[in-house]
Formats: sequence, structure tokens, C-alpha cells
Amino acid sequence: MHYIRLAILAVMISAGFVASAQTPAKTGPRANIAAGKELFHQHCSTCHGVDAKGAHGAPSRGIMYDPQSVEPERRVPPADLTELSERNAGKFPADRIRNAIYNKDSIRAHGTPEMPAWGNVFYLLKDRPKLLEKRVRDLTAYIESIQATKKP
Repeated sequence: MHYIRLAILAVMISAGFVASAQTPAKTGPRANIAAGKELFHQHCSTCHGVDAKGAHGAPSRGIMYDPQSVEPERRVPPADLTELSERNAGKFPADRIRNAIYNKDSIRAHGTPEMPAWGNVFYLLKDRPKLLEKRVRDLTAYIESIQATKKP
């Protein structure tokens, strides 16, 4: 009986060592939501407002939105970024947000790829792809973190 217990203990210890020696699955770099919030307030809030509610966020809506402007880009009402998940069947559209930040999707109010609304902030980082990806990841994570929850 004593040998059976020792054998079971040895097997359990061996299994523990094997389990701890296995490499965990790579999940990728983690986003820094605080850094994303800072990027948002520096580069996005001028249009989407400090509360990210876009044209509907009065009085905190962005200063760049002007429905009477002679510039067509400034007449486009900025989107409410807190309702993206709700408008996407409860799923946050991370790929669509990343594409908007990279200016891959045509968003009239964001301007052209050569001169997006936030100027050269991200464009100048094209030669530093890891830093660019980090900033886009952080900003996307922040926008995901501010999604409104549907009220019952």
C-alpha cells in the first residue's frame, strides 16, 4: 500500500513538472488602455469629443465638427464611438477600428490617407511598425473599453 501511494505521488509530481515546462500559447502583446486614452484625447477628441459621443455628445462634442463649415470634411457628423459594439450586434468591430485608425477605410471626415484628420501622427510611424502597431492596439483597446452597455 505504501508503494502505491509513492507511485501515485511520483506520477503526480512528474505530471506537474511536465505541465509547468510546457510553453503557454502566445497571446501577443497586451494593450495599454491608459496610453490609448491619452492618444484618444490628443488626436481623436477634437472631432469625437472628450466623451467619444461624436456629434451627439453636446456640450462635450469635438471642436472640429461644424455643420456650417465651408469645408465638407468638417460638416460630417463624427460617429459616437461608445456605441460601436451596440451597432454591431454586440461585438466590438476591432478590425474596422484599426482600419479607420490606419486610414485604410474611406471615412470622409478622416481625410485622405496622405493627410488624415490627425495629421501625420500615425503616418510618420510607418518606418517604426512595432511602435505604430502598439499605438493602434492601445487606441483600439481604449475605444473598446468605453463601449456603452445596453440598458435593460
